[in-house]
Amino acid sequence: MYRRPNLSETSIEWHRKQSKQQEKTNPRVLRDRHNRVRNITVGFRVSPEENEMINAAVAISGLPKQEYCYRRCLCQDVVVQGNPRVYKGLKDSLEAVLLQLKRLTSIDEVSPELLETIHLISTVLGEMKNA
Repeated sequence: MYRRPNLSETSIEWHRKQSKQQEKTNPRVLRDRHNRVRNITVGFRVSPEENEMINAAVAISGLPKQEYCYRRCLCQDVVVQGNPRVYKGLKDSLEAVLLQLKRLTSIDEVSPELLETIHLISTVLGEMKNA
């Protein structure tokens, strides 16, 4: 039975209660909102630079980080659909690129990470234009 949380409960507390109730019924099977069983955790370490690149790609894609990472790991297409979240991610990424480009004094100082971000932004914008 669905019960909406009241003002004294935060959404985190409410979700914890929901997951505890679900665990009581069957502790081995945890399902997400799409009724998929996901009970295995995969983790990996990245450098701060790689983390920034991943976060930029996630922001541009408009997908949650988990969804973006497993689509990329499984070589599935990451389809970007225009929505406010994507536009905000593109805007923020373009602002960050602009700040880095203003900081540069010569073309030789451009980092490969910056070039990769620019390439990703241009690819997303080109695909959105063609769609």
